[in-house]
Amino acid sequence: MDDQIKPSIASLPVTIHRSLLVNQIHSEIMLQRFSDRTFVLITQIGKVGNLLSCSLETSDIDCSKTYHVSNLLGNREDSLLGVYARAILEKIVDLDKEQQRYSLTSTVPLLLGIALKKEGRGTEIFQSIIKQVISMYDISSHG
Repeated sequence: MDDQIKPSIASLPVTIHRSLLVNQIHSEIMLQRFSDRTFVLITQIGKVGNLLSCSLETSDIDCSKTYHVSNLLGNREDSLLGVYARAILEKIVDLDKEQQRYSLTSTVPLLLGIALKKEGRGTEIFQSIIKQVISMYDISSHG
């Protein structure tokens, strides 16, 4: 990996924590950057709930991207959780490209811990949480 892309060893792990209130639903978000992956915890109930892994594979032939999402722990029937994982990693890749921190081999996998209330699953909450996570990732890139 390119040293410009990942945080220096001295600064790892970078940890950022935020609270968010959207539509009267309180969400806690924590982001930790390690040299080999990014860990994000999103909870509205104070627990991890589900643990997902999301990684990006880029084809050597045509540079196409394939996102792989695996549910490691928790409810395997809840497809929204996979949508969160993929959306976060896609936005991370886009941000790294925009800020010229991206190469075909630079994207580290995402480990996502997530627990949502039934009433905390709307579009506005989804968009607010994703926006906050990407802001936190951006801040962690400069630390």
